[in-house]
Amino acid sequence: MKTISGRPSPGINSMRRHACKVQRRVLKGRCGQSRPEESVRSLVWRTLLPLQKRGVLMTLPGPPAYSPGLFVNRETEIRRVTDALQGIADGKAEHARTIVFRGERGLGKSWLAIHLHRHILREEAPRLLPQHRIVSFLINLNPLFDHSRDEAAPEGEWHVTREEADTIVVGSEQAFDSVLRRLLNWLAEELDVVRAPFAPVRDLSAWLAMDVKHELDQEASLLLCLTLDSVFEVNQAFLDVLERHVLATLAALPRVLIVMTGRGRPYLWKSPYLRAEHEEQPLQPFGVEQVVDQIRRALRDTPDLPESVNQLSDDAITRLAQRVIAMGGGYPFTNHLLTHALVHRALDVLPDDQRTDPEHLAKALDQTPIDVAILAQVADRLLEVIPADDRRSLREAFEALCVLKDGFRENEMPYLLAARRNQRPEGPEYGLPEMRKLRDRLLETNLVRWQDKRYILDEAVRAVLETYLKRACSDAWKHLHECAATLYLEWGNRYNSAYYRDRAAFHTRVLASTGSTGAD
Repeated sequence: MKTISGRPSPGINSMRRHACKVQRRVLKGRCGQSRPEESVRSLVWRTLLPLQKRGVLMTLPGPPAYSPGLFVNRETEIRRVTDALQGIADGKAEHARTIVFRGERGLGKSWLAIHLHRHILREEAPRLLPQHRIVSFLINLNPLFDHSRDEAAPEGEWHVTREEADTIVVGSEQAFDSVLRRLLNWLAEELDVVRAPFAPVRDLSAWLAMDVKHELDQEASLLLCLTLDSVFEVNQAFLDVLERHVLATLAALPRVLIVMTGRGRPYLWKSPYLRAEHEEQPLQPFGVEQVVDQIRRALRDTPDLPESVNQLSDDAITRLAQRVIAMGGGYPFTNHLLTHALVHRALDVLPDDQRTDPEHLAKALDQTPIDVAILAQVADRLLEVIPADDRRSLREAFEALCVLKDGFRENEMPYLLAARRNQRPEGPEYGLPEMRKLRDRLLETNLVRWQDKRYILDEAVRAVLETYLKRACSDAWKHLHECAATLYLEWGNRYNSAYYRDRAAFHTRVLASTGSTGAD
């Protein structure tokens, strides 16, 4: 192919190699400078964006659409739901009728909620309980899964719209009425008990409770299952009215099972059926076996890839899974993004005559690195749950704190934040009041939680950000670890604290693994 000037145009692979050289040159020349107003990420993307627009750089996909064929693992969680349903059907009082699945960003909570509703409760459970009629509803409070106005929601599903989500974020109890009215009318319509849709919310709530109780009394074989996704991410003032008008009344009825998924701060339910009589189970990242299964299913479901991808050996897929876990921690969403990037990057570097050979592809997968631009996109995907207006300033804080694997307190924040900016932690902007404000903003993202007397970053976010920072700007990454090692050693000696000395030793070991030295 020739350009307008008559010169041969570069191939796509040579263009990508040029992009990588540009990227390395940008990072080498800029990372050591103190530029708090412009992050490493923005420098990388300002230079590489023109190349991305020309198709040279890869753009990562968003979250994959749910498919039962892609669903992996979670047998323990599914068994807990089906056991609870069996216990309710048998009238066993010892089985909790409210189950909560908690997990960090990217652990597959929404997929679990959808899978329970569409597959387990509507297909599997009826076979386990043939003498009962199971009615399942899914309430999704996550606007990322909003359906367009022209597309009807799947049967038995109610999804909050983006406009309603905005109302929930900033609204008052009065503003919540329109959301609750739509939800209550939908539930009534699904149960064939529609009446007075414009009545006050309190009346709609009372009528729904009476109608559901009547249905349960009339049909002894009826089991009602209500699954709610993204519960704890929403405004807790909205949870108060949601509990009062929907959840508390239904939780008190017999043969009703409530399942909730979410991340972030816990909510103190007022109803004893939701507060005391419930089971809570944290979701865990995938191990190698589950990631191998996830990769296999995802590759089979991608028709635009050459057949050699599906011909990769078990050993090759296992090595790929181990790389993905090492970079992202085994979180399903991160696994999806990194696998996509590694497979497409490996195919890009192979000549056309080798792309169809699984052995050549396996070797390329082993040798192909994930570049900084891809890691930046993975981090963007994980942080896109933060409102756009806050994302840039909060990302700086996340980057500063990502080296603290065991969490942080307010008194550590100014030192790490100043180190990220190449400044001294002096002045009112590093004072305790400002740090508490920043802490509260971090908590509001639901990517930070209080655990074991410390604030913990979601590991999926923390691991990717640290890997990104280490590769994009190793000097800044080392400086953060040096800052932590020095700070903890000083506090360990001052307060005679074994905990702080252990933390200093950890950061010193990290630095030693790269040939750097920490605190003496």
